[in-house]
Amino acid sequence: MTDRIGRVLREIIVFIFHVASKIMRQRPHLSGVEHLAQLPSPVIFSLTHDSYYEVPTLSMLYYRLNPLPDFLIIGKDDFLSGKYMATNFGTRSRILRAILTLVDKTGLPRAIFRTMRVTTIHRPFTETYQKKKSEIKQEITEQINAIKNSVTRGMSTVVFPEGTTWGFGGLKRIRSIVYQLVERTLTTLQKKVFIIPVNIKVDRLTTGAKDVFIRIGRPVFLQCTKDEFNRRLFNLMQRLHTITFSQVGALLVRRLAEIERDSRHRIEISRDSFIAGVEKIIGDILEWSNSHRFPEFDRRLLEPKYLKKKTVLFIRYCRSKGYLVTTKARSGIEVLQLNIEEILSMHPDRTYRKKNPLGFHANEMLSLGERTILRLCEGSLRHLLTAGS
Repeated sequence: MTDRIGRVLREIIVFIFHVASKIMRQRPHLSGVEHLAQLPSPVIFSLTHDSYYEVPTLSMLYYRLNPLPDFLIIGKDDFLSGKYMATNFGTRSRILRAILTLVDKTGLPRAIFRTMRVTTIHRPFTETYQKKKSEIKQEITEQINAIKNSVTRGMSTVVFPEGTTWGFGGLKRIRSIVYQLVERTLTTLQKKVFIIPVNIKVDRLTTGAKDVFIRIGRPVFLQCTKDEFNRRLFNLMQRLHTITFSQVGALLVRRLAEIERDSRHRIEISRDSFIAGVEKIIGDILEWSNSHRFPEFDRRLLEPKYLKKKTVLFIRYCRSKGYLVTTKARSGIEVLQLNIEEILSMHPDRTYRKKNPLGFHANEMLSLGERTILRLCEGSLRHLLTAGS
C-alpha cells in the first residue's frame, strides 16, 4: 500500500467515524483548539479513556489539525487479535456474538485498524502472568522501541495513558508508556517529544443526544523522573476536566440516597426542587471555576431554560434506569422517590461504569477533590431538601 493510498483510506475511515458520531447524535464541544496551531513534531496526543462511545467524536479533533500529521495509535492487544468485535461488543447475547464473530473472520476490523496505523502494546494484566516476567518485559521493550522508531521519523502518536476503560469514575492511574516514549527518544536521539493532553467527557445521563466535551491543552515537554512525569501528566489531564450536568445531577441523587439510607426516612423531591438544588451547586462551581480553583464546566447550565431542559432529560434517564420512581404526594403533586438499592449498588471495577453509570458519574465529580465537592454539595442538599419539603 503506497503512502498516498493509505492516506486516502484513512481519510475515508475518519469520515465514516464522523458520520457515525452524527448517527449516534453526539454533539461535540471543542475548546483549546488554538493549541493545535503550529504543532511541534513529533507530538504525543495523551487522551482520557472512559469508553469507546466517544471515539467517533474524535474525528472533529482530527479535522482541526492543519496540516494533518502522520500518526499512529497505540491500542490494547486485542485490536489486532482477529476477534476484537466479538470480544468487546458481543457479550450481551449469543446471537450478537455469533454475528460479530463472522464480522471478525472477514478480516475487515483488523484491516481498518492496520490502515489507521493502530499498534498494540502488551499490558501485563493478571491473566498474562503465566508468562515469565522476563518475557513480558522483553515484549514491552521491543514494542516500545518500534513505536519510538516511528516517533523519531516524525510520526505523531495517539496514546490513552490510563490503559483501560475500567474504573469507578474519574481519571485513572497514568501508566508509563508516554514517559518511556519521551525519555527513550530524548536519551537515544537527543530529540524532544512534546505532549498534548486531551480530556474528553460525555454528558451521558440524559435521554436523547449527548454532549461531548473535548478540552485540549497546550503542548508541553516534560523531563523528570518517571513518578514525577506521571504525576505531572495526571495533573495536566485532570485540569482539563469538564464538569457536566450528569456529574452534578448524579452526585446530588447519590447524596440524597445516602441521607435516606442513614436516616431511614423516605425522601421525596419535585422537579422544581431538584432544579433549585442544581442551580445552587452550579453557582458555587462558577465562583470556584472563575478563581481557577476548579476545572471548567458546561457554562450553558447558567441559562435557566437550558438547565430546565437538562433536568427533564436527566430525570427521564434516571426513571428509565430505575434510579428514580415517579409517585404523587398527599397534596397530589407529582414527586420523585429514590431507589437507594439501585443508586448505591456496587460492582467490580471492570463492570461498574456499565452496571451503575450514575455512581460512575458521581465519582467523576468527587475525583476533583472529595472534601471540597462534598462541602459544596451540602449547601445544595439543604437548599434542595428545604425546597422539596
